[in-house]
Amino acid sequence: MSQTTTNYGLILEDDSSTKFKDWREAINGASNSNFIKVDEILAEKGDKSVSIECTLIASSWVGVDAPFTQELAVTDLGAAQNGNISVAHSATFEQREMARDAKLCVTGQSDGKLIISADGEMPDIDIPVVITLLG
Repeated sequence: MSQTTTNYGLILEDDSSTKFKDWREAINGASNSNFIKVDEILAEKGDKSVSIECTLIASSWVGVDAPFTQELAVTDLGAAQNGNISVAHSATFEQREMARDAKLCVTGQSDGKLIISADGEMPDIDIPVVITLLG
């Protein structure tokens, strides 16, 4: 008797009386087989990450003393979405040095925005960043 896996409904077969042809079609058939299901699952997951370039603007930092904060608008960001942020490859030496001195980190997230904090120096130049959103 066929059973299915909990998460994706993949076919499990432990009945030794099942004919080979029936088993093969369940695993590799053209309709509702394990291979079709795996292919559909991978299609949904495989290409979900997206990179977005933004800039932390020097004049947009808020605060008198550290930590300074800046709200960064991020199109398509979900409140609980995973991802990462880093200084962009295009950043100059001066911008990378400023980012290190600022001790930047993400301290808040909601739909469409990140809160970036500078726990060190307040940046006095713009810093280009890249945000990678994971699906």
